[in-house]
Amino acid sequence: MRLPRLLVTTIYIGYLVQVGLLMVILPWSDVWRLLITMLPLRVAYILDAPAARGAITGFGALHLLMVVAEVVYAGQRDHQRLASRGASGGGSQQSGDPSLS
Repeated sequence: MRLPRLLVTTIYIGYLVQVGLLMVILPWSDVWRLLITMLPLRVAYILDAPAARGAITGFGALHLLMVVAEVVYAGQRDHQRLASRGASGGGSQQSGDPSLS
C-alpha cells in the first residue's frame, strides 16, 4: 500500500513544483508579452497590469509553499505510521482512514 501512495505523492509534488515555478517566472518574462498579444485587447490589458502579474506570481508561490507543507506532512504521516506499527506489535495494519492516525 505504500508504493501507490508514494507514487501519487511524488506526482502531486511534481505538479505543484512545475506549476508553481511557471506561475512565478512566466509573468515577468518576455514570453508573457508575446502570449498576451494573442488575447483580446481587454483581457491582454488586464493581464499586463502589474497587479495581475503579482497575483499570478503569488498563486505560484502558494503552490511552492504547498510543496513544503506536503513534504513535511508526508514525513510526519510516515513517522506516525511507523510508530503506531511498532507500538502495536508490527503485525497488523490499521483499518479506517489513515489520515486520522
